[in-house]
Amino acid sequence: MVIVIDEKKLVHNCKIVSILLVILAVIVFLSLSSKIFHFSEANPIQYQRNFSVLNTPEKHVVSSMRKTGEVQSGVLGKNRGHGNGGSKFFDEVSRVHSSK
Repeated sequence: MVIVIDEKKLVHNCKIVSILLVILAVIVFLSLSSKIFHFSEANPIQYQRNFSVLNTPEKHVVSSMRKTGEVQSGVLGKNRGHGNGGSKFFDEVSRVHSSK
């Protein structure tokens, strides 16, 4: 009995799985960034203690995740509007691009 492997089907399935894993990684990164930012806002002393225990590469990752969470909260958070349902998303994008 010979087992035949369809390479085209295998490659297609691998592509689908890899795309789904990348999407999952982005969603997990964004959700953890938000949690880290909100934790640093709610418990700044505990955040500093935990941060000081980390080594240098871990500190860089946590700092970038906190910054991502801060931007995420500013753009998508509860206090994003300028009054009557306005959104500061476009103002934020404009500010970022004008500073370059």
